[in-house]
Amino acid sequence: MIHVLKLGGGAGVNHETVLRNLAARIQTGEQWVLVHGASDAANRLSEAVGHPPQTITTPGGHTSRYTDARTIELFSAAAGSVNQQMTAQLASYGVRAVGLAGPNIIHARRKEAIRAIREGRQVIIRDDFSGTITGIESSVIHTLLTAGLTPVIAPLAMGAAFERLNVDGDLVAAQLARSLGADTLIILSNVPGLLRDVSDPNSLIPSFPLDEITRYEGFAGGRMKKKVMAAADAQLERTILADSRLDQPIDAALAGAGTHITRQQVIHVG
Repeated sequence: MIHVLKLGGGAGVNHETVLRNLAARIQTGEQWVLVHGASDAANRLSEAVGHPPQTITTPGGHTSRYTDARTIELFSAAAGSVNQQMTAQLASYGVRAVGLAGPNIIHARRKEAIRAIREGRQVIIRDDFSGTITGIESSVIHTLLTAGLTPVIAPLAMGAAFERLNVDGDLVAAQLARSLGADTLIILSNVPGLLRDVSDPNSLIPSFPLDEITRYEGFAGGRMKKKVMAAADAQLERTILADSRLDQPIDAALAGAGTHITRQQVIHVG
């Protein structure tokens, strides 16, 4: 039984607590694949070198990093650094972790023309180095898991011209989970889950079935849109959108915390 964990890279995500909890579960014999983000690290590096980060907002309301030629260099460096740090930290907890920060695990098609909204006008962006995922080398991941190793994967892909591309980590985790036939996908970030009101952390939507996802995706704003989209892409028995800031965030998510998107309706009693 394989589980996939996506650990967000935004500010406020508690990496240390999550990795300690992950290590404890791996040491019981569970198989996990970790996919991580690098947004905060990339933002800090971009600011430090005088190339401030920018975002793209599509007409549909999805936001992503504007990845020009300079930014893909900085993002690659930041993602590699985060990957090394997480791999080393898991190793310090006794996990045989393998960092995969190179783009050859994920394949993507470069987005050659992106429609975006800038200052209220729709524009076409043609110099972006982001991609749409076209395939994942899941056989490599299977081989590592079979050998008792834990893969740690950065959100970098390889394009058709062998260029590095920035791809969405949530969607990487979703497509990887689907290709591996994973039991569960957990996406941890710095919010409790999908909220009816983004300003009210107590407005959590505890669960809904996959076949009603269009009914609930209207509550998703900003980065949460991609997380709900990831649940739709994964098509698993269970995808959980949960909070990384809890004491035992993975245990809590598996015990019912966060938003559970399932093939069957979950009925909460009490």
